[in-house]
Amino acid sequence: MIENLNDPLVHLIRNAVDHGIESAAIRAARGKSATGRIHLSAVHSGAQVLITVTDDGGGLDRDVIRAKALEKGLMTAGQELSDSELFAFVFQPGFTTSQVVTGVSGRGVGMDVVKRTIDALRGTIEVTSSPGSGTVITCKLPLTLAIIDGLLVRVEGCRYVIPLSTIEECVELSQEQDLRSGGRSFLNIRDVIVPFLRLRELFNATGSPEAHQKVVIVASGDVRVGLVVDQVIGQYQTVIKSLSILFREAREFSGATILGDGTVALILDIPHLIRFAQTREMMRK
Repeated sequence: MIENLNDPLVHLIRNAVDHGIESAAIRAARGKSATGRIHLSAVHSGAQVLITVTDDGGGLDRDVIRAKALEKGLMTAGQELSDSELFAFVFQPGFTTSQVVTGVSGRGVGMDVVKRTIDALRGTIEVTSSPGSGTVITCKLPLTLAIIDGLLVRVEGCRYVIPLSTIEECVELSQEQDLRSGGRSFLNIRDVIVPFLRLRELFNATGSPEAHQKVVIVASGDVRVGLVVDQVIGQYQTVIKSLSILFREAREFSGATILGDGTVALILDIPHLIRFAQTREMMRK
């Protein structure tokens, strides 16, 4: 993993230097020190390693990114996007906001390499930026071998592990509530609408669902999603084992673990499941 991160980190730091840090004159006019600062950090958080590149530059220009995305046909005029959706365009191949091609930037390559590499490592990227204050790019990577606390759940005859660090709460989904949803996968939890994903449908489970299914509310960043399971078995300390290269396309799972009875339980990759739920809901609209 360390070897694979070499190129992405180089690209992120180069972009922070070339795009993020302003000239000394502009920094002085904004009341900053003439010398820019880039901070690289790596921390262990739950079942992930968070690698963060932070700069104190000018931040991402939302108007410039929007204009470039319109020019390349990545969005339509009048389309409303959140900051995270807008910033995701910088990882598109050939996308650059630089007006001049130099040896460091302007060619539209680099950030797409970062995205492809992080995806190949089963990770995710989050970008936050404040105008005039700087940009924070966080790469979230799963631990390939570690012991984590998880919640063991059952869907039909299969068992899965949900990392405890991603769980907010568990609620019950009765048959009445399920029918009341009218086919729309949403729950009202204390006057907050939370979408939910039926793992039984996602994993093509046969048979009928339990009379009283459970919904495990998980979060990734500021996004909350419910995962509908047949049974919550309980907390389970999990030794993560990486999956074979044959299962590289199964992005819903970050690894597997062997239970006490010798059977295998797959560990759910919550960020990828949430992205799947968001994509599916957008397709329904």
